[in-house]
Amino acid sequence: MKNAIYLAKSHDCAANLAGEAYLMSLPYEHVLYLWVNDPCIVIGRYQNPFSECNLQRMDEEGVQLIRRQSGGGAVYHDQGNLCFTLIGNKEQTSKEENFALILKALASLSLDCELSGRNDILLNGKKISGNAFQTTATKFCHHGTLLISSDLSVMGNYLTPSSTKLASKAVKSVASRVGNLKEGNQNITNEMVQEALIEAFKATYGDAEVQEIDFTSFPAAQENYHRFGDRSQILQQTPQFSHSFTHRFPWGEADFRILVEKGVFSDILMFTDSLDTSIVERIKTLLVGVPYEKKAVEAVLKECEQDDCSDLLTFLLDSFSS
Repeated sequence: MKNAIYLAKSHDCAANLAGEAYLMSLPYEHVLYLWVNDPCIVIGRYQNPFSECNLQRMDEEGVQLIRRQSGGGAVYHDQGNLCFTLIGNKEQTSKEENFALILKALASLSLDCELSGRNDILLNGKKISGNAFQTTATKFCHHGTLLISSDLSVMGNYLTPSSTKLASKAVKSVASRVGNLKEGNQNITNEMVQEALIEAFKATYGDAEVQEIDFTSFPAAQENYHRFGDRSQILQQTPQFSHSFTHRFPWGEADFRILVEKGVFSDILMFTDSLDTSIVERIKTLLVGVPYEKKAVEAVLKECEQDDCSDLLTFLLDSFSS
C-alpha cells in the first residue's frame, strides 16, 4: 500500500508525538494520522516555556508540558480537540494541498471554513485550527489542531505568561480569537470530523487501511518519548533568557537581573544602594546553579537565614505566581 491511515489509541501527547516521529520514518507516500490528547500545553521547538506558560498552575492541575519539534506558538490541547498529521514525500506534497484536503473535509460537515494568512483555519472569523510544519531529508510533515468542543474557558489559565519582565530571543506566540467547530454545527463530534478527514484523504490519494495503534506501549515511540515529554529536558532546551525586576526593600533598593541558561540560574547581576554590599555575592551564591523553578527557589528560601536575601527570594517567588 502506498498510503496509510493511523488512529492513536493513546491520549498521552508526548507518546503521540513520538508516534508521529515514527510514522515519518515509514516508506508510505502519504500518511494520515489522527490523535487526541489529555489536557496539555504544547510549545513550539524554539519557545521559552517560562514566558509562554503558567507552569505553576499547570503543575497544580496536572496539565502536561510538551515540546514539539515543529515551529509555531504555544497551544492548549484537551479531548475536545482533534489533532491531525499529514505526512508525504517532500518533493510530492505541499501545505496548500493539505489545507485543501482539510477544508474539503470540513465542508462535507457543512462548515464553511477559510484559510488565514498565518496558516490558521477560521470559522466565522475565529481560529479553529493552528498548523505547524516540519521537513526532513525526505518527508514533509504538516500537523495541526481542530477545536471541536474544547474547553476554551481554561485556556487562559495555562497560556497566560508571568507578568514579570522576561527578555528572550525565543519565538513568541501570537494571540488569536479562538472558537470551536461546535459553534458552526452543534451536533458535531470528534468521530464525525475524524471520518470526514479519512474520507477526504481517501478521495485525494486512494484507499488505505485504517489502523489503530497505542504509542504508549510501542517500543519505537517510547524510545523518543523524552524528546517531547521529559520536563527536565524541555526546560534544558529553553533558549537563554533574562529575568529582571526593581524593588525597594526595607534595607534598600535592588535592581535585580537574572540570567537563565538550560533551565537554571546561571548568573546574577544586582545594583543596590544597600549599606551591606555583600548581599550581591551572597544572593549569587544562593541561586547560581539552582533550577529556575518555584519549588527550587522555595527550598533555597527555607534554608536561608539572611533577612535581606530572604526578602529578595520572597519577591522572586511572588513573581513566579504573578
